[in-house]
Amino acid sequence: MRQPILYIGFLLLALAGTACNPTRRLQEGELFYQGAKTEFIGSPPAQQKKLEAQLLEMASPQPNEQLLGLYPRLGVYNAFANKQKGIGKWLREKLGRPPVTYNSSLVERSHLRMEKFLKDNGYLQATIRYDTLVKHRKATVNYRIRTGKQYTIGAVEWPRDTTPLNELLEKEKPGSLLKAGEPLQLSLLKGERGRLAQSGIEQGFFRLSADNFYYYVDTSFATAQAGLYLRVALPEDGLPFRRHYIGKTAIHPTYLLNEKEQELAMDTLKLEGFQFIQSQDFVRLSVLKRAVLQREGELYVHSLQQKSVNRLLGLGPFKFVNLKYQLRESGDSLFLDRQFFLTPGLTQDFSAEVEASSLESNSLGSALNINYTHRNFLGGAESFSLDFSSGILTQLGKDVRFIHSYDFSLEAGLSFPSLLIPFGLIRPERAWQARSSVSLGGEFERRATQYTLQSFRNRFAYQWQPGRLHQHSLSPLQLTWVKTRNTSPEFEARLASNPRLRTSFGNYFIASAAYQYSYSEQKPQQREDYLSLQAQAEAAGNLSYAISEIFSSGQDRPYKLFGIPYAQFLSLEADTRYHHYLNQGSWIVRANLGVAIPYGNSEAVPYIRQFFVGGANSIRAFRLRELGPGSNTDGFSTEQGVSDQTGDIKIELNAEYRLPLFSYLHGAVFADAGNIWLIGRAATGQEKAGGLFEWNNFYNELAVGAGLGLRLDVTYFVLRLDVAFPLRRPFPDEGFRWVIDEISPLSRRWRQENLVMNLALGYPF
Repeated sequence: MRQPILYIGFLLLALAGTACNPTRRLQEGELFYQGAKTEFIGSPPAQQKKLEAQLLEMASPQPNEQLLGLYPRLGVYNAFANKQKGIGKWLREKLGRPPVTYNSSLVERSHLRMEKFLKDNGYLQATIRYDTLVKHRKATVNYRIRTGKQYTIGAVEWPRDTTPLNELLEKEKPGSLLKAGEPLQLSLLKGERGRLAQSGIEQGFFRLSADNFYYYVDTSFATAQAGLYLRVALPEDGLPFRRHYIGKTAIHPTYLLNEKEQELAMDTLKLEGFQFIQSQDFVRLSVLKRAVLQREGELYVHSLQQKSVNRLLGLGPFKFVNLKYQLRESGDSLFLDRQFFLTPGLTQDFSAEVEASSLESNSLGSALNINYTHRNFLGGAESFSLDFSSGILTQLGKDVRFIHSYDFSLEAGLSFPSLLIPFGLIRPERAWQARSSVSLGGEFERRATQYTLQSFRNRFAYQWQPGRLHQHSLSPLQLTWVKTRNTSPEFEARLASNPRLRTSFGNYFIASAAYQYSYSEQKPQQREDYLSLQAQAEAAGNLSYAISEIFSSGQDRPYKLFGIPYAQFLSLEADTRYHHYLNQGSWIVRANLGVAIPYGNSEAVPYIRQFFVGGANSIRAFRLRELGPGSNTDGFSTEQGVSDQTGDIKIELNAEYRLPLFSYLHGAVFADAGNIWLIGRAATGQEKAGGLFEWNNFYNELAVGAGLGLRLDVTYFVLRLDVAFPLRRPFPDEGFRWVIDEISPLSRRWRQENLVMNLALGYPF
């Protein structure tokens, strides 16, 4: 053991030595660049502090990273600079960074960028000079900055003639972004030009853009104030802007990108003012017509045209949709004849996936998922899907059954590209993305030495998306039948000692209505901070209970439907996440809260609707279903094999810092906290052991864990390995206590008792 430690020590000393001498690998005439400094002349201290960080971000090149006065990545590069193969070459390329040298052209470019930034933000008289300080083959650039006064906006003059566009501008004046007294910033001018252009194209001005608006700036208006004069550049024909109207519409449902249109044998059909040009029947024409917004003669609205393209793509059978316009003048009006070119994609898709879902302590899980999808099942852009999944969980160790659980599920779904509302009771907004779906499915789950659970479910739902940020799903009817069979004597004994658990595991029927709302600010392929929220509510058994009260009043409870007791409960759950991007890496925080309340015909929430925590996507320092409820420690008992702890209330908090390491490999540092609790009318069984939720004590029953992770992210596939350990955990007869002082990574016993490894596909949240 001593020799490896000495070897590592010598290696660290060698790296530190090379990190202290950053100029050793420089060529003749090169200077090691140490970075930039700023010196403000005549500027108030508050203004200097605000601008310094922004200006230094523009200084290039960026110097080598420092740590305690050393250059660790440069040290790695210098130590292995001559290695052409092996581990040395790998360390140099992946962990090292070559010395950053002084580049006069980059410094001059930085100087110009800084000056432009200041002028764009109202410092119209700003000047910057820079000096290069050289000592011992090291160069530092000092930028000497005179900002002058920051100009503010004075009066804003708008066009005053009576053209249709100027009438629109007059209406937009109260909402202007340019307010007197605000700093004169180029970003505000650009934003105002974009706002006016967007308003114009939403009200018929087809060719209007931000480039058609410009400002004259009068700096003699007053001291450090600028007067603004808005002007409009006419289109190329020199005529005033006019409103446009929707003309004729032609749709090409079978357009191929790699064939000339004139070479195809086309049929032309007309349907309610639409012209369809196609080589064969593909999707029913009425479905395509319904997806296109606006009709002939209506005022052109730009956003509705984009929504039409999105709705056609959202049907599923098409991989590309292009929209082209042709201008036509008729009488005193301008019309836009539209042509939609739809390129069919593959209508059928088959996929199979095998995964190791988790590797937790001494248990290993794997799963097989098979999916078949047909995107034009009945010829009207209906989407049919068939999903099969199976999973198995094994237990490794002495005196345990190798296969502890396995499950199979099969679900078939059919989705329609419209809201199927009987009798026209609801007329939804035509611009919405909307679908109706129905699904049937069943599941078989076997827990060795415990029980067999069978369930059958069907669901009818509506999904609609009124905008990019919001999605809704309403399921007015969900039916689920659950049956528990083959219970072992040990499990029966456990049920006998816990009436609440026996109630949740009985045979029962669930008839419910559910609603789900999703909100996400995420923009694909863009590194911008975003917030996302998903909330759902399910109410079960209310209609069944009302019917039972009328026809079965006075009978013993629980009431039954089809000879089976039905469940009655209310379940609420919300999951919110915030993703904050840094220069390198990002922070993600998450809160997941849930509560399920039994009432009426139920003493307990059905098992399949209860909450659980732990595992690869939850509190990773604890095994799946190991925690809770409350301070209960039954889930840690080895006699039960696979843990199966559930509750009626869930609180889960997560934070994770993700950072790129090299190429496709990313790292993570995370912390998780949470637990589950019970809510009920009787304090029996587990409730006596501390399982009930109590407002004045629940925070003392939060489990906490932390860990490190690696992610192999190749865009379409993410393989994740997380290693976690508890920071706060429950102990029999002691409750929860912190165990930070017991952390000992070098102790084999500590690693065996505390480290939990999770191997999974995808990010945890």
